[in-house]
Amino acid sequence: MQIAEPSRPLGAGYWCGTSWGSNVYYSETSAVALLLRVFNHTETPEAENQGGPNSEEAVLLRLSYRFLKKNQAVLRYGPPYRPYFLGKAVRRTYCDKFFDDCDQQNCKLQSPNYPGMYPRNLTCQYKVHQTHAPPGKVALVRLKQENPHLIYIKDKNAPHVKRDRKLALAENCDVLQDYIVIHDGNTTDAPILLKACKGGPLSSITASGPNILVLFHVSPFDFPFQDSPRRKIYGFQFDVEIMFVDSDSTAYIRRPSSILVLPPLLAEIHDPYVPCSWEMKSSGRRSGYVQAPEHSLLPNTSCTWRLSGGIGEVVWLSFLHYRHVIHKEIPKPVRCTNTLTIHDGATTNATMLANVCQTEKYPRVCGGGVSVACLPEDSYISNSPLLTITLHYAEGTIASHIEFLARFEFVRRRQWGLSTQSGNSCDRTFGSSPDRLFASPRDVFYFGRGGRKKLRCTYTFKGGHNQVISIRMLRSYMGDHCRTLRQGSSNRYECSNGGSDDYPSIWIVEDIWPGVPLRRACLCDVNRPITIMSYTSKVSFIFNVPHMTPRDDYTHYFFEGEYELLPAPTPINGVGCIADHRRYDIPHGNFTVGAGGLADACDSLPRLITPPDGGFLFLRVDGFAATEKNCVLGSRINVYGVGGLSPLSSICPEPGEFKAQVFSNGWERRPLYNRTGPLEPSRALIVEYTGNYSTRAVVNWISVWRPVTLSLTAPSVGCDHRCPEIGACLPQELMCNRIPDCPSEADETAAACGILAALPWATVVVAGTMLLALLILLIAVVTRRRPPRKMPMHESNSFDSLPKLKKSKDNKKKKKIKANINDFGGSIGKISNNSSYFTPSTKKPPSSSEDFLLPPDGAS
Repeated sequence: MQIAEPSRPLGAGYWCGTSWGSNVYYSETSAVALLLRVFNHTETPEAENQGGPNSEEAVLLRLSYRFLKKNQAVLRYGPPYRPYFLGKAVRRTYCDKFFDDCDQQNCKLQSPNYPGMYPRNLTCQYKVHQTHAPPGKVALVRLKQENPHLIYIKDKNAPHVKRDRKLALAENCDVLQDYIVIHDGNTTDAPILLKACKGGPLSSITASGPNILVLFHVSPFDFPFQDSPRRKIYGFQFDVEIMFVDSDSTAYIRRPSSILVLPPLLAEIHDPYVPCSWEMKSSGRRSGYVQAPEHSLLPNTSCTWRLSGGIGEVVWLSFLHYRHVIHKEIPKPVRCTNTLTIHDGATTNATMLANVCQTEKYPRVCGGGVSVACLPEDSYISNSPLLTITLHYAEGTIASHIEFLARFEFVRRRQWGLSTQSGNSCDRTFGSSPDRLFASPRDVFYFGRGGRKKLRCTYTFKGGHNQVISIRMLRSYMGDHCRTLRQGSSNRYECSNGGSDDYPSIWIVEDIWPGVPLRRACLCDVNRPITIMSYTSKVSFIFNVPHMTPRDDYTHYFFEGEYELLPAPTPINGVGCIADHRRYDIPHGNFTVGAGGLADACDSLPRLITPPDGGFLFLRVDGFAATEKNCVLGSRINVYGVGGLSPLSSICPEPGEFKAQVFSNGWERRPLYNRTGPLEPSRALIVEYTGNYSTRAVVNWISVWRPVTLSLTAPSVGCDHRCPEIGACLPQELMCNRIPDCPSEADETAAACGILAALPWATVVVAGTMLLALLILLIAVVTRRRPPRKMPMHESNSFDSLPKLKKSKDNKKKKKIKANINDFGGSIGKISNNSSYFTPSTKKPPSSSEDFLLPPDGAS
């Protein structure tokens, strides 16, 4: 039997034998012709004697037909809202098709006359080509069919005993029967990705480029039967997808036409011409991603990724995704199909970090995925600059394959300078190195992304005995919440966040005296070079990041700078300029700072003042408190508390009557607290002169203490000599020493330094108070014992009878005025002009106010 369509050539194949089941043929045109051929028809007498069928009954045929509209044939042409693109027919061929730009069309590869019986003795070619791709992308062609009912390729001319929905591969398909072959390319010379028959779902088959070729081989003869009454579909239908991957990724093999099948032992050899082999170098990219190829691979293929770093670098590898994909419709191999190995170094004589073969085992996988940084314990870290990943496909990617995405990073473990003994791992020491450069660590394992929560590194710069250090900061960044401020009041660099231990900041510190740190500057962001010159031959540079998130690394907190060792100025090398000669442990004194030239440079070095008796220091400096704009001079005198982040006071030096006053820590502030309890700050002071050294200033200090009061009503004890305006007690030797120590010079007044100053004033005051009390009591007794005088009847007995006082109009007629006053039931007294007490009188009150004696002008 043959079925022909008028507009198509007649094939050379046949259906023959006995049919069984439901056999359906769908034409691709509007007319068909069914041809029956009997090649050998012989009528024998034995057949008639045995009651066999006659010649008319030897060939039996029964069929039905139906005309369908094209819009009803949705299984072939698709739904009206999204019709299928079935390819362009190739001229002078029976069933060859060409597909292009399937990213914009709903392409379907179908067997001839799908979904019905396909003609016999055919070889159909289906070519798929993607003509364009976005910039930086490469197109990959993928075929798949997840519906097991849409693929049925007969593999034998006999009914199937049972319904089998699994594809048969390669050697299980008879070359004399029907099968399909998929090539990775556009010619039959391209590698074969799949040879299959039977029916079942087909996992994705992906080409390594924009071309794929499908060959459909059909045997010349077939018995017209179905393997199951429920199966109504013949042939196949494949879905076509176009994938776009990054052109610089490892998701595809760049030369698919030359894939080499290597034996397992030779797979270790790195050949730059092997297609499935990549090498990433730190000189080209510091970090990136590697992934398993997205396309199908041949059996016994090895892919190698070499991650090659530089000197002093290691490789950090983190798997973000790893999955064994098993194609259940394909028989599972007995042995491991895919093997992943990771070596620390080249694969030859290298330490193996991982070997994953079974499908139930996995390498270390980052638990947080892409959104959260991987921890080192969930990753692989090499000890050498080279790390090698090998993925060997023993059976190719048809039966199963591996999907993985891994992130690699080349980590610089090398740092500037020398490692500091007995310090942190990031502490460095710099001396007379020829490079003269220093920078923050570029090792990600010191930061939050590498698992750290905080970081503190100390960089120590050491010069010779007669050298100073010049530090030049080139650039730095310490987060979005900190800025470097140039304070006009102190002529120094400070941090906007205060620069405490709880905030990211950079400190430049000098220990001029043992255990007495002096913070020269606090830095955050530096966009222009900043130069700081040391006072001594040793400077500490502290890089502090107290809090970090899992996403922070060396791009969020960093600095770069250079240093230089310079000879110290000649006067500073003198004996009088050494640190011990600039340390004062006496209760009072003074010194001069500032200089008019280099000869007096020693006077411009910092001074340390320590109260010997544990008291407080009170400083008086020639000048006034400086603000951002009130001092036009280029010089400043900064007074620090030991360990302070910023000056207690910045003074604009100006000789004259103005005196700036500074107390040491703890005098006017509340006590500080830490986790263990109250923290008593140091009461020592450091005086630093900065600027152009053009102005001299005298610094005076005295050691004072607070008056001790036992109760609210009791007088202060232990404070015989005080400065009342500052509420401080002075040492006795400062009283009357002809040097004013109090701001009001109360310690040099006559009251403090005359004859009376030697008297015991407390005893004198008490005795005077008692004498005054006795005198008042005596006057009261004398007055009480005198007999009262009777008041005349015409005199008033109240204050209402007193005439109003008026001022006299004639000064020449002034007389002595006597006033009789009623003492509320007592005697009447008279006011004497030379006595402070009352005496009896019988004079009448004056008739007018002119008789009153007025107090002189200005009297109170």
